[in-house]
Amino acid sequence: MKNILKKLLCLVLSCASVSVMFACADKGDKSDSYTDYSTSDCQIDKTVFYRNEGVVKAADPSVITVGDTFYMYATNAEADMDCSYIRGWKSKNLTDWTLIGNVFTPARTAWAVNTLWAPEVIEKSGKYYMYYTGFDILKNRLGIGLAVSNSPEGPFSEIEGEFGGKTYTKEECPFDFGYAVIDPSPFIDDNGDVYLYFSQDQKDKVSSIYGCKLESDMVSVAEGSVTAEPLVYPSQKWEGLNSVNKWNEAPFMIKRNGKYILFYSANYYQKNNYSVGVAISDSPLANFEKLESNPVLSVNADWTWVSGTGHCSVFPSPDKKELFMAYHCHVDTENGGSQRKIAFDRLVFDENGNPVVNGPSITPQLLPSGSGKYINLTPYSTVTSEEEKLIDGIINYDYLKVDEKERLFNSKSTVNFNFTQDVSCKGVMIYDSADYFTSAKTITVKVGNKTYNIKFSGKNRYIDEYDYEIKIVGSCAAVLFKDETTAKQVSLIIGGGVALSEVMIIGNLVQ
Repeated sequence: MKNILKKLLCLVLSCASVSVMFACADKGDKSDSYTDYSTSDCQIDKTVFYRNEGVVKAADPSVITVGDTFYMYATNAEADMDCSYIRGWKSKNLTDWTLIGNVFTPARTAWAVNTLWAPEVIEKSGKYYMYYTGFDILKNRLGIGLAVSNSPEGPFSEIEGEFGGKTYTKEECPFDFGYAVIDPSPFIDDNGDVYLYFSQDQKDKVSSIYGCKLESDMVSVAEGSVTAEPLVYPSQKWEGLNSVNKWNEAPFMIKRNGKYILFYSANYYQKNNYSVGVAISDSPLANFEKLESNPVLSVNADWTWVSGTGHCSVFPSPDKKELFMAYHCHVDTENGGSQRKIAFDRLVFDENGNPVVNGPSITPQLLPSGSGKYINLTPYSTVTSEEEKLIDGIINYDYLKVDEKERLFNSKSTVNFNFTQDVSCKGVMIYDSADYFTSAKTITVKVGNKTYNIKFSGKNRYIDEYDYEIKIVGSCAAVLFKDETTAKQVSLIIGGGVALSEVMIIGNLVQ
């Protein structure tokens, strides 16, 4: 990838691009001011952006959206690794998280009082149900529990009472499949049917994902519904098929356009290659096929800024117009390990309806729709067919797919984003190429009669100590203009030899 000829060519093209793009400024035009938020260490405007700062040190996140508030529950993954309770947090911007406290602490006589992992919370009819992993003291194996609360802030208590003709007590594990299970994940279908997915833990050194149907009481397993064969099991090359131990775990189900989309994680959670895959079916309990493009969330082995992205949950924005993925990654990005932190990225879909995660990101991202005072205006704009890659919502994280997923400009070009009504433009997010060779240094943006010469941060594009070209993939020039400007067109002037992945225009529609 890296050689002297390429570096020389890159230098020539970069110098040419810079001289072209500053041409208008050299003619005497005054560039209006803006504030740059494009790096991972800047002080972001939290009314517009969020950023994965690793505030919550935890693992196996479950996030639900209640009104304008995000509630999160997770496995303790701090240094003490005390898993005798489940903690909860809340946030309105995905950056600042307030610790609620221990939302679930098992009774002293409960079937499981430690090894509490992977809580998954779902709401039904005003009640909040937490499914969790625990160590079954009586059966000497891992099992699945259920705790209930009338509030997303807890406290949650083990389910008790008569359900489906059976008496449930705190002292007995409510789910007994006859083998060790972990990572429970509930799903409520469009028609109200309830399903539970889980991983059989390391049978013959292999973990696979199974499912069953639950009755409307959320705890009784429908007779004969437990799948006899796994829905997914380690079967793709990226899942470490040559490893002694193999994993398909951490299921999470969503439904879109009649398709059941099952997310799962593979590989060992303490390693760099812990990643998220997807399998899709027309049925909730059968015939799942893994995407050939798996994994949908992962890291390259040579990345130094993020590691071990896995065990996800999916949650909506406050206005339900967007989906986001919560997942954990390593605190120690070099060595991995059990200490983890939580991150969040947008979940979008390609032209075939397959999920795409715009991550793992470390630079500022636009707040979920309904959380901030601005929206992404580009879905309301029109561009030429050649520029549609810039507004498809998909950010490229693979430098080998520049031609496929990015718009390459071989010569100086202007891209016009046209609107049928006035928009109030406050800023832009211009997502750079995933390849160092085609990444940008400066882009000129015109809004109305104002011109902005926006520079991409050198911290996201640099030569490392080994003389290698490094590009933090998924990074962008994220700027807010000093003033909002009303216009029906926003233009980008781009130098030759540059590729862009995505453009977001930050602002609002003028009513």
